[in-house]
Amino acid sequence: MKNFKTIIAIIALSLTTVFSIVANDKDLKVEKKTNKLRTEMSAFIGKNVPVEIKKTTTVEVSFMINNLNEIVVLTTDSKNRELNLFFKKKLNYKKIVTKGITKGDVYKIPFKVNVK
Repeated sequence: MKNFKTIIAIIALSLTTVFSIVANDKDLKVEKKTNKLRTEMSAFIGKNVPVEIKKTTTVEVSFMINNLNEIVVLTTDSKNRELNLFFKKKLNYKKIVTKGITKGDVYKIPFKVNVK
């Protein structure tokens, strides 16, 4: 009976390790794809943001990709209303070329806006 408990414990520990490695690998793949997507979105926004800000600000954009590979902005999270409108205008319904993004999933990507 003691050997049986030991074998069960070893199997449980092995399965836990294998499943955690698989989950981490999946997270890394998603992170690489969202990094590519973030780079592509940054190109849509450009380097010059014509909104007057007093300090460096972060804008978190929640969006999804529709069936036409277009960005659909759901929300922008910034205290500056003009900055929110600028990001929505620049990103909404822009076609992306990044492959492997799951259509219909909600993504959140932060963008840092520096003072001029």
